[in-house]
Amino acid sequence: MEGTNTLSTTEAASPEEQQLSFERFRDEVLSDFRIACISRETSLLGRKEVLGGKAKFGIFGDGKEIAQVAMAKFFRPGDFRSGYYRDQTFMLAAGLATAEQIFAQLYADPDPAREPFSAGRQMNCHFATKMVDESGEWQPLSGLKNISSDIAPTAGQMPRALGLAYASKAFRQVSQLKNFSNLSHNGDEVCFATIGDASTSEGHFWETMNAAGVLQVPLVVFVWDDGYGISGPKKYQNTKASVSDALSGMEQTESANGVQIYKVKGWDYPGMCEVFEEGISLARKKSYTGSISCGRDHPTTGTFHFRQS
Repeated sequence: MEGTNTLSTTEAASPEEQQLSFERFRDEVLSDFRIACISRETSLLGRKEVLGGKAKFGIFGDGKEIAQVAMAKFFRPGDFRSGYYRDQTFMLAAGLATAEQIFAQLYADPDPAREPFSAGRQMNCHFATKMVDESGEWQPLSGLKNISSDIAPTAGQMPRALGLAYASKAFRQVSQLKNFSNLSHNGDEVCFATIGDASTSEGHFWETMNAAGVLQVPLVVFVWDDGYGISGPKKYQNTKASVSDALSGMEQTESANGVQIYKVKGWDYPGMCEVFEEGISLARKKSYTGSISCGRDHPTTGTFHFRQS
């Protein structure tokens, strides 16, 4: 299944190209709906395979489909994702995975032609893209959508996300790196980090957000806030039961550095497209860190905090 075209516009687009016709807008929305439906059915069928004993272990992304479809619209070639194991819809929408590949991973298929992420070595929904070729030479990362290999420890993706975002800033600022155009387009890349709201209780999350606020790197953190961690309601895991509220002391002001915090409802498709476009564009142009919290209530600084109801 192919990924969708983005509704967002690039800086190189002409004014005419930046205008969406009704027909293209309709096709875009229908394509997004199709991807969300395929992802949900993949989750439901995959869980049946696990409960029926045909697959040994399964992690799925149901409930986060619309937010991740919107997120994928702003993921450009050259960008990196450092995420966790609920991002299957994002992978489908970005054109980096198919439902067939997701099931091949679920069954631990060792053939990289069918399971290109880890050839059956990783648990399902642990994604990766190649960064070097068969000869050990760098791939043209500035022209590819890049996925840093997912890891199972909760919040372990956060320090890696900080490093990837800092690398982008270095390509922007260090003159000796300007010649490596195969790795970066003058530091125009953003690192997308995803994390569940319960995992924001981990020290890695807070250390990363603090360092990102100090360093001012192009990092956007999406917090999938669905009200529960594996162990129970978030009120038993998060101060104020809201990572956005808990992060508020790190919010950027006119006189101090920090992070930009956004909150958006995880079912608000047009609202998320608008917020993501603003926050990600800010990170791309000015190396700000953002937190977007998506969920029942809203998201966070340069961090998007998404809630579902």
